[in-house]
Amino acid sequence: MEIKSVKLKIPWPFFEVNVFILKEGNRFALIDTGFPTEENFYELEKAIFDICGGWQKLEFIILTHGHPDHYGNAREILNKVKVPIFVHEKDKDRVIELPKEIRREAAEFAVEFLIKNGVPQDKLSIVERQSKSYFTRKYQVEEQDIIPIQDEIYFGGTKIRVFHTPGHTPGHIILYIEKEGIIFSGDHIFSRGFPVPLLFFPKKEDRFRNLPNWLRSLKILEELDISCVFPGHLEPFSNVKEVVAKMRKRVEKQKEKVLKIISESPKTLYEIGNLLYPDLPDEFWTFKFSEAQGYIDVLQEEGLVSEKIENGQIKLLSRLC
Repeated sequence: MEIKSVKLKIPWPFFEVNVFILKEGNRFALIDTGFPTEENFYELEKAIFDICGGWQKLEFIILTHGHPDHYGNAREILNKVKVPIFVHEKDKDRVIELPKEIRREAAEFAVEFLIKNGVPQDKLSIVERQSKSYFTRKYQVEEQDIIPIQDEIYFGGTKIRVFHTPGHTPGHIILYIEKEGIIFSGDHIFSRGFPVPLLFFPKKEDRFRNLPNWLRSLKILEELDISCVFPGHLEPFSNVKEVVAKMRKRVEKQKEKVLKIISESPKTLYEIGNLLYPDLPDEFWTFKFSEAQGYIDVLQEEGLVSEKIENGQIKLLSRLC
């Protein structure tokens, strides 16, 4: 099987997103679709015609998860060709258009959650912007276009095993071609850096605890025989166990920092994030807040953190004091 990578731009100051075209004989499939811009779709369409000969040759699309830099061009592709789109059931609501009432309740829940955890009022406009970017009808697809993914998909004579790896999102998956030892990891793991488990509020419901779930999902990569990982960002790599070990070590180091921060005095999540990453510009407060929430979730599971309410805000403190 041949694998062709198409690098597309994303609107954040990080890395490009990788879209993969699979070729098995005269069969073609797509893993993820990239962020929806005219330039990106032009580049993707050019690659499809160069490699496949046109959209009509595409058999199916698999989405690793429901973030717009990974599913954003799906709607435009459907305007060119009717093709099955596979996504995990737990990320379906991130890809399809939800009713306005559900979106409104989710935004209200998000604002309430952020205020309780110390986020200043002037930062809350990001909730509106995220609602528009994640839920806009411009690039979401209809529910009938989605097929819930199963444990395996056959592509010609190749079996693609599907592993549910909740963490980066609740319905994140990785794809494993066992006979070649190849993994398509989406945003579950990169060659360097850290796949930040960003907060997301698709519905008014219990908040998904990203980082504890992500740590549990890492075990899957440690148990498979892997020759190469093709991630959703950055370059392919083969030293999987070494990368996983570095990530686990990073988590332990950050947990210790968080415990030290809250041992000095009770802090809100917003304060913890700022103290955890003091050199990071204020515009990245959602990154800092999300990371802080992840480590607090892990520490609470370990029984090392408690909380109290002060002036309507949740303050976190170490149980080791």
